[in-house]
Amino acid sequence: MQKKSTILGGLLGNLRGSATITSGSLLLLANAIVVLLGLIRTPLVTWVLPKDEVGMIGVVAAWFPFVQLLSLTGLDTAAYHYSSKGQPGAFRVNLQYRLRWSLLSALAFLLGAVYWYTRGDQLLFWMFIIAGITFPLTAGLSACVGFLSAEQRFSSLFWYRIFESLTDFSGFIPLIFSTWAVSKVITFYGTNQLATMLMQVGVTLAILQYFRQAKTSQLPPSERTDMVRYGKHLTGISVVSVVHTRIDAFYVGMFLPLQTMADYSIALILYEQLKKLWIIYTTIRYPELVNIQVMHRHRRFISEGSLVWTAFIMIGFAVVFLAFWLVPVLLPPVYISSLVYISILTAAFVIGLPGNIAELFFRTCQDEKRQYMLRMLAAIAAVLGPLLLVNQFGGPGIALGRLVSNLVLSLAGLILFLNAKNKELPG
Repeated sequence: MQKKSTILGGLLGNLRGSATITSGSLLLLANAIVVLLGLIRTPLVTWVLPKDEVGMIGVVAAWFPFVQLLSLTGLDTAAYHYSSKGQPGAFRVNLQYRLRWSLLSALAFLLGAVYWYTRGDQLLFWMFIIAGITFPLTAGLSACVGFLSAEQRFSSLFWYRIFESLTDFSGFIPLIFSTWAVSKVITFYGTNQLATMLMQVGVTLAILQYFRQAKTSQLPPSERTDMVRYGKHLTGISVVSVVHTRIDAFYVGMFLPLQTMADYSIALILYEQLKKLWIIYTTIRYPELVNIQVMHRHRRFISEGSLVWTAFIMIGFAVVFLAFWLVPVLLPPVYISSLVYISILTAAFVIGLPGNIAELFFRTCQDEKRQYMLRMLAAIAAVLGPLLLVNQFGGPGIALGRLVSNLVLSLAGLILFLNAKNKELPG
């Protein structure tokens, strides 16, 4: 009992160090505000737009993670890793590469527009055109978040998260005045993308201005090469990870009715709120964890990871409870069917968290082999699971397939983590 008390006290002492509590509280406050804004925005969208058009927004969102991979998204994490180790010049390198490669993602969206045009869906055609045109100056500038996190500028990150969420409300402005082009959903989506683009460009220019004033040094050529190589590796892992975490929504968008896509999108919104909480945790803890000796880091992940998982289990129960209470009140009656997907996807997130904790450990060690093994097993389950269950259970079968893949992720992650020997780990 005394030993457990010592471990818990030491852990809490570490969490209190380096202003972790203050920064964590700030980001948790930002997330609470973002969730509140989401709770306001989501019902508004479901009341303002027909359910089919809400499903169209979900279709674009389902394509987005796959298309985004073409812009070398792993460079964001690589730049964050190097910035956390005292190399802020990694931001410039990331920006240069991401902007160039984002043109491929833009092209992919434009090809998607051609696909929907051939299927006779004019609205999805225009939405994919908008996504393609705006991609380089929206998602292509996503390195800002990593830089602010690595520099531990949590006050700036707080406001970034708030304004990022507020841009999603800009689409309501023309609808309030009954002014729209082509349709409500096209105007709504296009205005949101324009607002996001203006915000991302502004933040990026502000960071570059800071570099000029601070006379930040360039990343040495050797480290630049290593960072790009590591970023490409992380993109490779992201391919597997996106297949694991996003193929279910892609299946729904491609093969099931738009109304089912709308229900699934509501569930994914809540799933993303849980994911944001996880990102807040990793954002705060990564710079410290990555600098702990591997032997001590392994023990830290066992104790700290257990507490984090327990907390998320309780949060998961709270999310489902609130969903069954609020969805019938806030959303139109046609969205009651989304409660099934909310329950399954929330359970899937909680079940998959031990695997994410193990993957985070291997990422801090730059252990590429185990990261690939872990994500590959989960991706295979994610591809096959929904296909095997959809015929019997329909849309819920796809969600159950995701749950199964997350279970595989956690089982594989625990096995690899517990069997990892310190001398075998790279960093």
